[in-house]
Amino acid sequence: MEDKIISAVRTFASSINSGSKVVADMSELIEVTSQLPLSSFDYWERLIRSEFSIALRESIPPKWKVWSKPKELVTWLDLISCDGYKREKALRALSGAAPNTFFFSLAVRRLNDWVPQVRKAAREKLPEIVKATDPEYVVEALCVALSNWNSWVGLKKQIERFF
Repeated sequence: MEDKIISAVRTFASSINSGSKVVADMSELIEVTSQLPLSSFDYWERLIRSEFSIALRESIPPKWKVWSKPKELVTWLDLISCDGYKREKALRALSGAAPNTFFFSLAVRRLNDWVPQVRKAAREKLPEIVKATDPEYVVEALCVALSNWNSWVGLKKQIERFF
C-alpha cells in the first residue's frame, strides 16, 4: 500500500507543477486514500506529508526558466503542510465536499492544530464542508477523531458546535 500511496502522491505533485493549464488531477490519490486503513491514520498522514513535500521540490521547474512561474495551487494536501500559513489558506480556500473519509479527516484534525489561526479557520469552514460531504465520510472521520479524544484539547466542544 505504501508504494501505491507514494506513486499517487508523486503523480499528483507532478501534475501541479506540470505547467499545464488543466487543474491538478487528484483521482489516483483519492482512489488510493479511500482504501487506507484509518486505524493507522497518523502514519499515512506523515508518509503523505513527507512524500508530497519531496515530490513538490523535485518537480519545480529550474529557476532559469523565467517564463514558467510555478503556480500557487491550493490543494487538500496543503491541510498537512508543515507551513501553518498554507494550512490556514487551504482551509479557507476549500469549498464543496471532501473527496473521501481520509481527506475529511485531515480537515477535522485541523481543529487541534497548534496554530490558533488554523484552528479558527477549521471552526469556520468545517460546517460548510460537513454539509457538502457524504455523511458516511463524516461519520467515519469523526470515529477516527474520537480515537484521539483524550489527547485533543477541547475537541468535544468543537465537534458539538457542528451537530
